[in-house]
Amino acid sequence: MKRVQDILGKLKQYFSNIDLKVYLVCVLIATFIWLMMKMSDGYSKEIEVPIHYANYPKGMILVNKPTSSFKVQVESQGFNMMTIALRNNKQVFLDLSKIELRKTKYKRWVASIPSHLFSYEISNQLGVDPIGSKVKPDSVFLVFDSLITRELDVKLNAKLSFIEGNTLNGDLVIEPRRVQVTGPALAVRAMKFVQTDSLIMEHVGHDFEKQLKLVNNNRLVKFNPENVLVKAKVTKYSDFTSRVKLMVESDVPHLKIKTFPETVNLTYSIPIPEYNRISDSSFVVMVHIDSLDVLKGNQLIPKIVRMPDFVKSIHMDVDKVEFIILKQ
Repeated sequence: MKRVQDILGKLKQYFSNIDLKVYLVCVLIATFIWLMMKMSDGYSKEIEVPIHYANYPKGMILVNKPTSSFKVQVESQGFNMMTIALRNNKQVFLDLSKIELRKTKYKRWVASIPSHLFSYEISNQLGVDPIGSKVKPDSVFLVFDSLITRELDVKLNAKLSFIEGNTLNGDLVIEPRRVQVTGPALAVRAMKFVQTDSLIMEHVGHDFEKQLKLVNNNRLVKFNPENVLVKAKVTKYSDFTSRVKLMVESDVPHLKIKTFPETVNLTYSIPIPEYNRISDSSFVVMVHIDSLDVLKGNQLIPKIVRMPDFVKSIHMDVDKVEFIILKQ
């Protein structure tokens, strides 16, 4: 410091008759010389270095959260220290491709690595003198699982209400119906399906298409694609009535009975465009006699055993029928 002051004093005396601007330039030059001298000195400092783990062993995925930074004792010239400071929080990449793994009873693989083994990579990427074993924490614990891919069905989470007189024409269509799921084997094998975000719509009265995001609660699991398209055709519906012959099915040999009435009326709601698909065989109503005990009562209970899948609601005009035995 004394040396710098001597230099400044001589410069001031020499340029005493020169204007202020020239004097200030000289001061700046002297300051720069001083900085160069100081920056050439050696320094030691503990710094925190963000870590990124890269190049996992083939077919593996890291499933735990190891330390995200190291504290290292850096010794270097002031120039290098300034460079590190200017590159604030530069991430250091640690190569894991050649680590040795040990399989556990839970079918995962683990490794415990002394942190000083990464010292060369850290020094090299930071551009400082070797840091040796001055790394904290002193070890890194890693847990890996196999990386697998499966195809799973998409499950739609939807709640729709329609304008009166309207309904879906067919089912909601999801595209694609199945998606690829990639991630840790333990997590992916536990999944039965992939669910969409909620689709809530009220007063629906026309066809629609909606993009829905797939719900993913695991940061290590990836979907391909991440969204699906939901399509719906909406149509008007109306009530219709059909008279259907009542069938009798008996497990009792040689038993024949006759019901009263022999036919029933069915009232049902269907989309209007589907009416032309209704025929005499569209509905089957039956009473079933599985033993003679059923005949101890005076009435039998008819049930609808077949109807078109596009029927929205259906009602039968009787809930019980009488009968007589014709033959036994």
